[in-house]
Parts: sequence; structure tokens; C-alpha cells
Amino acid sequence: MQTENPAPRRRDMSRHLPHGGMPLLERLGVSFSRAEDGISEGTWLPTGESCNPNGAVQGGLFGTIFDAAMSMAIHSALPPEDSCVSLELKASTPGGGRAGDTFRITGKVLRLGGTAIFAEATATRDGELVATCSGTFLRRRKPPRPQRPASQG
Repeated sequence: MQTENPAPRRRDMSRHLPHGGMPLLERLGVSFSRAEDGISEGTWLPTGESCNPNGAVQGGLFGTIFDAAMSMAIHSALPPEDSCVSLELKASTPGGGRAGDTFRITGKVLRLGGTAIFAEATATRDGELVATCSGTFLRRRKPPRPQRPASQG
């Protein structure tokens, strides 16, 4: 008789929507609508706080938002007892933007390894690619609970 492997436990990401549990993302105008099965999706309507004195979106903020998008995508694919931390991010912002622009933000797990996790994130505006990011993350596994010794009676 062949037994089936049980389905992996899924993490409920609903409590992390829409701002990933980060007040900063809300202040910057980010709102995630989905984080499941290794993908996160949302929108970013940059606020004035997101812009430099010339009115352009500060490039480093794309990295902050991409880190959150990839982290949400990764956590949606991990079992509830595991977590991750970002090790390296590489962002490119060829398209830029201004306050009031609407960006579609997507995070995606590329490879969910036992130790290293690889992910990517993109920002598009009106279907045009504005910025990209690749990330390497360290998987943190929660150690198993020690077995209690059987009581001796």
C-alpha cells in the first residue's frame, strides 16, 4: 500500500497585508494585495516622502520595497516555523518615477533551497519595466522541540 505525502502546511499571510506589518511601507504608499505560493503582488503610489528634492523617487526606496516584496513572497512559500533574512540585494532603477506615479510591484521566489533562497522583484508602470531587483536570502529553520522524557511511574 502506498501512502501519500501530506500537503505542506501553508503560512497564512493575510495578517501581513497590505503593508507587510511595516508602518514605513504604508507611509511610502505601498499596498500589497497578495502573498501566496511564492509570489507577492501590490501597488506603490509614491508619496512626497518617497522623493528627493527634485521630485524623483529616491532609488534606494525601490530596494526597500523590493526587499519587502521578496520577503513576503518567500514567507508565503515557507512552512510556518521557518523564516528568512536578506543577505544581498541588487537593484537597478532605469525607469525612475515621481510622486503620484502608480507602480505594480511583484516579488517572486526563484529557488527555495534548504539554506539559500533566491528571489526577484520588479516594478512596472503602465506595463513598462521601471526597476528590478535580485535577492539572496538565508533560510532560518526553527529547531525541532526536544522530546520530553517519558514519565517514570
